[in-house]
Amino acid sequence: MSRLTLALAAFELRPEHSVDDYLAHTGELVDQAAREGADLVVFPELASTGLLAAAPGGRVVAGTISDAYWNHLAGLADQILEGHVAQAQQHHVSVLAGSHNRRASDGTLRNSAFLIHPDGRVETQDKIQLTPQEHALGATGGDELLVAHVGPFTTGVLICADIQFPELSRYLVDNGAELILCPSLTWNRRGVHRVRTGALARAMENQLYVAMAPLVGSSGLPADAPLHAVGTPFVAAPVDKTFGLNNGILAERGDPAEGLLIVTIDKDLLRASRERPETPGLALRRPDLYDKLRSTARS
Repeated sequence: MSRLTLALAAFELRPEHSVDDYLAHTGELVDQAAREGADLVVFPELASTGLLAAAPGGRVVAGTISDAYWNHLAGLADQILEGHVAQAQQHHVSVLAGSHNRRASDGTLRNSAFLIHPDGRVETQDKIQLTPQEHALGATGGDELLVAHVGPFTTGVLICADIQFPELSRYLVDNGAELILCPSLTWNRRGVHRVRTGALARAMENQLYVAMAPLVGSSGLPADAPLHAVGTPFVAAPVDKTFGLNNGILAERGDPAEGLLIVTIDKDLLRASRERPETPGLALRRPDLYDKLRSTARS
């Protein structure tokens, strides 16, 4: 088997008044994805942000957002994960359950993605490159990169801004990655462009697939400065004659509302792209030169 069918969710940010409400919401999409033949369902970055509506007191404003993230959302991570594990097992699919705020064992606040396999096994990837807003919350970035296996693909997870840093994807490729999953949350056109450009560049320079799933819409919170999430799910691929792509977009869902992009990716096609590069490609890298340049830069 060389193919994997992805279901990339444009997931609506709306008020979720309990974890059960949130899991019912995600469960509808996992069920749809399974009925449409998906092997892997991908949700966006901070997919559970709508649960701010369930925060004690019922009204989250910009001035209290840090407390809500640390003491409310982070406390729900285990319950959210348990629900997503049940969905994966019920439907016999892999689920990238988006990312969520959680408290790590050392007490730090992390933005963590959970990759759940059909047997219920869970692998975790913390966001590496935090935004200024996340630093302001006092969050901590991760310092390890997950290399996982989903179907025939060796897979990595780069959360939103992580896709903008080529060092991370090159590490994944050096460890066998053929697919990068990118759960994302952006709230303006600049952010959408940064993630899109990063995904296209990583797919081109590494000759792999990058699959992005965004959060969309607004829950009306914080009450005094509501977050409006934007984006459309897409899959980026190498720009070459093997794929026959001129712009690097293998598939994209144009509708900005909630829904799924269903797309099948082929490992054999990717292997052919790498074996017969149209541009220099991975096979024609010059690692000795790169090591020399890095050494010169440090001296």
